[in-house]
Amino acid sequence: MKISDFGFRISDFRRAAMAVLLLAGTAWGAVDDLSSFARLPVLEGGRVMPLDSYARLRLLQLSGRSTFEKQPAIDWLARLLFTPEGSHDDAVLLVNHPEVLEAMGVEVGEQRRYSFHQLQGGLDKLREMAEAAAQHEDRLRSPVEKEILRLYQSLTTYLSLRYSFQFAQPHPDFAVSNAAVRARLELPEGAGPLSFLELYQRAQSFSKDVQAMAGVDPVAWTGEQAELFRLSSALFQWSQFYRDLPIPLLPLTAHGGEEWVSPWDLMAMGFHDEVARRDVGWLQDAARAYAAGRQVEFDLAVHNVERSVLARAPESRSLRHLDLELLYNRVDAFYRAKIFYGLAFLVCLVAMMTGQRFLARTALAGVLLALLPHTLGLVWRMMIMGRPPMTNLYATFLFVSWICVLLGLAVEWLQRNSLGTLLGSVSGLVLLMVADRFSTQGDTLGVVVAVLDSNFWLATHVVTITMGYAGCFAAGLVGHVYLLYALRRPIHDPRLQSIARAIYGLLAFGLIFSFLGTMLGGVWADQSWGRFWGWDPKENGALLIVLWCAILFHARIAGMITPLGVAAGSVLGIIVVLMAWLGINLLGVGLHSYGFTSGLARGLWTSVAFEVSFVAATLALIRRR
Repeated sequence: MKISDFGFRISDFRRAAMAVLLLAGTAWGAVDDLSSFARLPVLEGGRVMPLDSYARLRLLQLSGRSTFEKQPAIDWLARLLFTPEGSHDDAVLLVNHPEVLEAMGVEVGEQRRYSFHQLQGGLDKLREMAEAAAQHEDRLRSPVEKEILRLYQSLTTYLSLRYSFQFAQPHPDFAVSNAAVRARLELPEGAGPLSFLELYQRAQSFSKDVQAMAGVDPVAWTGEQAELFRLSSALFQWSQFYRDLPIPLLPLTAHGGEEWVSPWDLMAMGFHDEVARRDVGWLQDAARAYAAGRQVEFDLAVHNVERSVLARAPESRSLRHLDLELLYNRVDAFYRAKIFYGLAFLVCLVAMMTGQRFLARTALAGVLLALLPHTLGLVWRMMIMGRPPMTNLYATFLFVSWICVLLGLAVEWLQRNSLGTLLGSVSGLVLLMVADRFSTQGDTLGVVVAVLDSNFWLATHVVTITMGYAGCFAAGLVGHVYLLYALRRPIHDPRLQSIARAIYGLLAFGLIFSFLGTMLGGVWADQSWGRFWGWDPKENGALLIVLWCAILFHARIAGMITPLGVAAGSVLGIIVVLMAWLGINLLGVGLHSYGFTSGLARGLWTSVAFEVSFVAATLALIRRR
């Protein structure tokens, strides 16, 4: 016996079930679950990412944070796209210099983030100042001028997002009052204003009539003709005003699927892609369902778009990583790692001051617990990107911190005196915090620089040289501990001797991998650029690290310096590493000049000043003792 024997079809049950779900969705009265919306693929920065990642990038750009009032970025983005008027009071626009607000004529508050409503009155003045600042070269701009340009760009991005789904909302510009026009457009009596999309889809029915009116005196127009002309003019004005807007959600099948466009771009191209035109209709359904608080309708519309996009996405754009990237965003493994590293550091300090073995074991357990999400985050990044996680400064900080933690655990396994635990917790915490600084400057999972787009060399040269950075950096951190201990203990104290041995081992690790990485880099350079060595700033920096470590070892073996000198040299070696690692990015020259540089100089020179001052002060105090 079949269900159809009772006079029903499967489709009938589907419709009935859909009706029940729609009623239920209406009763809920809100769209709280945006998981389906967050999964939508979008092409940004040369790669396909989930809309959740896109939302985080945009919110980071505007506010410097990846969340808004402890809510995910996707919640903020959905509210901005679908109910823009309700988001005007969201304080998401970061202002670093109050002088900019004063120049705009905006009231300066105690907060650093302002809403669009608060800044709206000063937009014209901001535009004038931005145009004036843009006339100067970047190196000649003052900090205030740079902030003016950044804030203007943020507001431009904000408004672009705000208008991205304006096509889906009914608007008075598209209200139809003439009965004849309503009949022609097949509108029921009493229907409200149309949306841009709804009128755009019906425009073909009266486009010829509007063209024929060109030779007719407007005074002689009938009421129907005047209405058609008004609607046509409104369509044209909107199409000119709302253009070049984000978000590229739709791949074009007519172009081999290689071109992704926003709904507005698609409509500007003439709506020739039938499938994409259907997708725009579903996006409109999603926007209206969100505004009305109908969860089920919203999910159905979004799922329809997702299935359609995934079905015709090109093979060159792999979308298999989207769910993995969503999980990566939600877990936020590196934030969890920082918490454990911080707790382990505090417990380790107490353990070293009190000598309690239980606390020492607890601190070690904390480092191991922190290493788990740290490792998981790195593995996630490699799976998403399909290459080792060393493609930008943010990624290198993640990897260097991971290597430093492993080196700390190795030291702890050999010495069992909490020194390695201290090294692992401090390096993990500090370097992950520094990495956060670079996470705000763009897509950290973005397309790799062309010169690095080689898995083989990326997995050999770059990984190896980065491990050298880690070894030298770890030696410098232990050098700090040595100098601090030397303030209170004699040079021949067994504790200081064990710390010195750790420094020697870490320096040897750094020297070996820096040398190997430099040699492999020469081979890479020969393969990529046709020469083994070209005195590029990055090449010079790598050579300086090797020479610095070699000088320390040779000077110690020759008796020219004591372990105290090696410790001081290892601390100053951090400066050498930072210059080779980060400083070359500030030069803006050379084949290795890539990565994030915004605000880098200040942090770099602050670090240099601190390390030099620390070494000078501790050595002076030790000699006085």
